[in-house]
Amino acid sequence: MAGNTIRSSRTSVVSLAGEQPLLPASRSRSPFSRAQGGQLSAGRSIDGEVGMSEEDGLIHHHLVDSVEPPLHGRVVDLGCGRGPTLAAFARRFPIVHLTGVDRSTASVEAARELLADHAGGSDVLVTDLREPVPLPDSCADAVVSYNVLECLPDAPAFLAEIWRLLKPGGRAVVAHVDFDSIMVAGVDRDLDRRICHAFTDDQQQWMDHADGRIGRKLPGLVQASPLISERVATWVTSSTELVGQAARRIENIRQALTLTASRRKGLVDVDEVEAWHAAVQEAAAGARFFFAETAVVVTAKRLA
Repeated sequence: MAGNTIRSSRTSVVSLAGEQPLLPASRSRSPFSRAQGGQLSAGRSIDGEVGMSEEDGLIHHHLVDSVEPPLHGRVVDLGCGRGPTLAAFARRFPIVHLTGVDRSTASVEAARELLADHAGGSDVLVTDLREPVPLPDSCADAVVSYNVLECLPDAPAFLAEIWRLLKPGGRAVVAHVDFDSIMVAGVDRDLDRRICHAFTDDQQQWMDHADGRIGRKLPGLVQASPLISERVATWVTSSTELVGQAARRIENIRQALTLTASRRKGLVDVDEVEAWHAAVQEAAAGARFFFAETAVVVTAKRLA
């Protein structure tokens, strides 16, 4: 099926399977906008302190667009990071109650500050998502989770927890980048393959578990859970320039693999990482660069 594409300069977001991407949010400084400089990419921070679900991009608005909570409903974000998805909900649904959960104290504090002026009220909890969430059964009209599942050792238990939190008839949106989908053009083929595959398989020190191919497994995991799968879509972020998410992901790969190599672990050494990074920079300078990564987005519900 043909995808729908939004283009901004030389960066595009393509949503397949009939999804409709949202236009970018206003760049004005609202209570829910914040500086983006210095952030690491989604799902695989270097030390875990930016949270498991951290990224700025249109996908957060897409996640919001995938659910329709009632006017005074409650949305729960499991692995909320610093709150970008919750902030997108706040813009769209100003009186919906927002609840975030993350294991990083620093991320939770940042999310609380981000949502401090939300008229519908908010609460953000420090919780280890390997354990049951300290929220009552059937408390949420919608549950979202982005780039969290690969870090958890028991994916079925996590999906069952989402089912528990949902009210009958409530909707869940679970999304994850498939890190084995990353494409980078402008680098020697063999070196690029080694680097991208090493990143896919990399388990950073803060991670309890790692499965860089979790995106492609997500539809089957949801199908096997108590949730009723409604829709599966892909969300492709691409760029011909080394800016935005492309720049964040390239630097994320460089830092993660350098740290792993410095511990004499992993599939590549520091010299290979630096050679790859230099080739990426050279390709970008010579207009030969291309980057893309794919997230899988599954929308499901709890039966009424």
